[in-house]
Amino acid sequence: MKDKKQYIYVAVGVVLLGATYLLGMTQGYYSRISANNFATVFKSELEGRKLGEVDLSLLWDVIGTIDEKYIGTANYRDIAYGAIKGAVAGVGDPYTVFSDPEENEAFFNSLDGIYEGVGIEVEITDGALLIVAPLAGSPAEEAGIRSGDLIVAVDGKTVVGETLDEVISRIKGPTGTSVKLTVVRGEEEPKIISVRRQVIKRESVDTTIEDGIARIRIYRFAGDTEAGINRAVDQIKRQKVDKVILDLRGNPGGFLDAGVFVANEFLSGGGIVEERFKTGEVAPLNADGKGRLQDVKVVVLVNGGSASASEIVAGALQDAGRATIMGTQTYGKGSVQEVESFPDGSSLRVTVAKWYTPKGRSISDEGITPDKVVELEDNNEADLQLDAAKELLNK
Repeated sequence: MKDKKQYIYVAVGVVLLGATYLLGMTQGYYSRISANNFATVFKSELEGRKLGEVDLSLLWDVIGTIDEKYIGTANYRDIAYGAIKGAVAGVGDPYTVFSDPEENEAFFNSLDGIYEGVGIEVEITDGALLIVAPLAGSPAEEAGIRSGDLIVAVDGKTVVGETLDEVISRIKGPTGTSVKLTVVRGEEEPKIISVRRQVIKRESVDTTIEDGIARIRIYRFAGDTEAGINRAVDQIKRQKVDKVILDLRGNPGGFLDAGVFVANEFLSGGGIVEERFKTGEVAPLNADGKGRLQDVKVVVLVNGGSASASEIVAGALQDAGRATIMGTQTYGKGSVQEVESFPDGSSLRVTVAKWYTPKGRSISDEGITPDKVVELEDNNEADLQLDAAKELLNK
């Protein structure tokens, strides 16, 4: 990450509270917390303290009681992280997330496209796990998992009451093992789908050129996206292609700078996105006028799994009249998370702003509505959306 903080934009999240004091304590005191001095450290820091009108001495009382009476051996490291996670849960924002070192490493590995699991992008919603999108070619997709499915149990155990990181940790596992997901789809009865885990590793950008049309498929906006787009542009320029399909279907988002880089390639100028902060500050991000694909004809494909940075790109090109947006309504994830990394390897992803398109549309409230709605048919193996995009470009 760049320095200590970095803006990231993802379609996944768990709840936690921006408890400045508690998080600061984790950074400053974690290295001194042990089984022997945990209670002393917490007592000296929390006793008499208040968070707003809330007296934090209750937390000390609970910790002290555990320290005094619990018959087993308490894992004070887990207690420390659990106290922070429990504290931040009170904010009620699914995108503000505290991750312990293991969870933090797994999160950023998944953004880079490397992890052992089933290959799904997910969101906690109403006591279930919403499938934003199964990754193309993943074990989940091959097993029949679809965008919009709800996972209500993992290996027979309900997900109700668990954070996103907790559920994901149960879904992930060693390559070759299997996990049983209880899935609800629409009004259908729940069904159990067994998915075999494997190493999920792939580049974020895939480009093919066929019949004079380039299809740039971006699976997520990651650290390798810029390099992937550079390769795509080189191919397009070398083969003198002037028709492009930018396929953002099932792309849950990722890093803001990667999304801005992609949008910039198609624009001759103007806005890309606005960030609006709690203070009222508005930070516009604009195209630099150097886009190498600003003269090609473009169709952008989106669906309900297109979220976050995908919506920024689609919204920018739509507002500029630069592309035809085709497919189905996008997810509607338009909040900005700032990452604060701590010395022990843990991190806080905290929502600090909202995104708006250049014309002032709220991505969170509205998502992106396609210029041309094209649905996929359940029993039709043909990619009707891709076919419609090609047909439009060839007119």
